[in-house]
Amino acid sequence: MIRWGIIGTADIARGGFLPALREAGGGQAWMVASRDLERARLFASENGVAKACGDYNEIVESDEIDAIYIPVPNHAHYEWTMKALQTHKPVLCEKPLSGVWHQAEEVVKEAQRTRALLWEAYAFQFQPQWLRVQDLIREGAVGDALEIHGTFNTVLGRPKDARWAKAFQGGALNDLGCYPVHVASLLIREDPEDVWAQAEIPHEVDESVWGVLRYPSRQQLIMNVSFVRRYDTFTRIVGSAGEIRLSNTYHPSARDAVSVYSKRGVVKEYTMQGQLPFTDMLRHIHAVARGDSEPMQLAADVSLPTAWAMEKIRRHWTPV
Repeated sequence: MIRWGIIGTADIARGGFLPALREAGGGQAWMVASRDLERARLFASENGVAKACGDYNEIVESDEIDAIYIPVPNHAHYEWTMKALQTHKPVLCEKPLSGVWHQAEEVVKEAQRTRALLWEAYAFQFQPQWLRVQDLIREGAVGDALEIHGTFNTVLGRPKDARWAKAFQGGALNDLGCYPVHVASLLIREDPEDVWAQAEIPHEVDESVWGVLRYPSRQQLIMNVSFVRRYDTFTRIVGSAGEIRLSNTYHPSARDAVSVYSKRGVVKEYTMQGQLPFTDMLRHIHAVARGDSEPMQLAADVSLPTAWAMEKIRRHWTPV
């Protein structure tokens, strides 16, 4: 049984990580830390966590913990991931590794240096829906993939949410834009050479971002993300002989489909069996921790191109 330590009491831990941990099997929520001990105790009692503590360092220093999950706000990802890497235990950090390029680079280089088992929590890349998309592209189902259209919009209505704060590395790009950028990084496997972007920044952070990233292979990503538009996670991969459409790339349910448009007509495939978004990722981490599987999608292998592409968007966007 893999005993998890959770650094922070964020909503994603309560609503995403813990339900999937129970569904995945093979792991247990052993300890949760908050800077407020009473908050940690309340979180633990409400969510079935065995122990609570009032200092993040207790998670890092505990001999009772087998793996560490880091769902603190973005600005704290760097500090606590770097500390967690020194434990030589599997580490799962929420995305992005950091909203600051040089910090993300340092984290990845440290993971590469120590050969640490570090994952960035893009759960979709472990799901059967995404694996099927990769198979379709390799098989040439839509010819040569030329263009990716990625949307991730939602309404972030809580004015005190950390994602509205510059000090917490908030903003739509860091919270939502990382997803279509990561999709492009996984499929194209190049750094973008040309970037055009616009951002609406009415207050502290970007609330909406539009961008076009052009790659050396002449492939491109067209993306739009927003905190002030209705929920939408549509992705379209355009090829020379057809296209693939995903109704929900990042958090798919059993109702979401991979639709293939080609000369043979339209085929819809429903690959998800109703599992929660984090479940496949946690099953993989547990298997690796037990020695039953080789790790895939480690941050050391896949995270740096995404972080660099996001930095280029920040450097090139025009406020509107």
